[in-house]
Amino acid sequence: MSGLRVFVAAAAGLALTSAPASARQDDAAEAAEAAPDIAGNWMFEADLRQACSFGGQARLMPTDTPGTYDCELTARQHCPTIDTTYVVAQSCTVSVEGEDIMVRSRIETFLEGEPTAFYTPDSFQLRLDSPSLMSGLLLGADIYEAEWRRADGAIS
Repeated sequence: MSGLRVFVAAAAGLALTSAPASARQDDAAEAAEAAPDIAGNWMFEADLRQACSFGGQARLMPTDTPGTYDCELTARQHCPTIDTTYVVAQSCTVSVEGEDIMVRSRIETFLEGEPTAFYTPDSFQLRLDSPSLMSGLLLGADIYEAEWRRADGAIS
């Protein structure tokens, strides 16, 4: 009889220890399903409200963490009135939390234009409007309206 009790107790203990792991896996799966898939190639632009144009492209790559992406972006800012153009390669991380998408960038190199402390990393605060459109704000030297669109022919 005591052997049966040990078996029942061990089985109950196994069920208790495996249930939380299963629940954690279910929570991770739900988080992955809830987070939109924004991996792929995107084109972006922002309205700088002045005599400059701003745009570029980004590539978002999923990581092992649901709702988190590594990314690379290249931004081009052209200001003809002061005869200045910057093309800047940046690395970035993207986090998706609910409806909010945050792109945090770091300048890697100036491909065109002299490096300057006045050019700050191009970070974005966005919301997913559709599978091919995100809109929100460019957070750089100032705050500007911005839009990201999936690049034509891009497959996520």
